[in-house]
Amino acid sequence: MSATITAQDLNRLEKLYTAGFHDAFLDNALRKIIARQIARDEADLQRVNAALAEFEQQHGLATDEFAGRFQAGQMPDSGDMMEWNAFSKMRQRITARLQILRGVGAHE
Repeated sequence: MSATITAQDLNRLEKLYTAGFHDAFLDNALRKIIARQIARDEADLQRVNAALAEFEQQHGLATDEFAGRFQAGQMPDSGDMMEWNAFSKMRQRITARLQILRGVGAHE
């Protein structure tokens, strides 16, 4: 299913709920979907953090410091550094998704 169709489906559900629709089965299903995605993202984050810890140990540098230096062009463009940067960006994306899924910073 394409992202556009999925977004349209979610938009329709939001309109239903905004209009006062409530259904225990659907409520439960939505909570389970969110919980499942949180669990998958948490597992992915653990794997990414383990990879980042290896880079940090190998290079004696925290990932946040590395990322700042890498973006500023102060680190070599070696394959190792490119991989470290990719894992750093993966952690950022996963963390952002988890914040959204958990409603962190959301105005309810």
